[in-house]
Amino acid sequence: MVAAHVGRGIACHDQLLLAATAATLAEARALLDEDIDLFILDLGLPDGNGIELIEEIRARDEEVPKILVLSMFGDQNSVVSAVLAGADGYLLKDLDTLDIGRQAVDALNGGAPLSPSIAGYVLRHLRQQQAHAIDEAPPLLSPREIGLLHLLARGCSNKQAARELSLSPHTIGDHVKSIYRKLGVSSRGEAVMRGVRSGLL
Repeated sequence: MVAAHVGRGIACHDQLLLAATAATLAEARALLDEDIDLFILDLGLPDGNGIELIEEIRARDEEVPKILVLSMFGDQNSVVSAVLAGADGYLLKDLDTLDIGRQAVDALNGGAPLSPSIAGYVLRHLRQQQAHAIDEAPPLLSPREIGLLHLLARGCSNKQAARELSLSPHTIGDHVKSIYRKLGVSSRGEAVMRGVRSGLL
């Protein structure tokens, strides 16, 4: 039902083409090697949580697709976890068909679509993190690592960052691991949030 709803929304926009649908996490994983620009996914899947898929997509070195969550889970924990994992937008399943297509176009163009109540959660989380970090000393990152952190915050993949910094993707991967270690995090979303809290971004 949701897939059909999304399909109708996609069909309303000439810029969009529905490449495939998947009903399970396993089926979605099978699409990771396909040339897909945008994943629209739910968090509640029969064989796992959609956040696992977000993390897997963001961990790949290939050109990173956009990720738009469309879910009935509107609690703060689900929202913040998805955003920290690397989601580009988060919408509740209360949009009409045309809105879904328009939000998909927005995400592809670099926007960050958020349902109004979702935006409130994200802002509240940022405020809470900022309040907890008033006395937190900024971590010691090298100038190159700080530059790379800025690129990660812009959503760059390892390959894109390698081109920007004229380095090999392998070297970028080593720098990313170093950033994670120094910041005490395990994902790009967490690294960016830690960078914001400590004033690096």
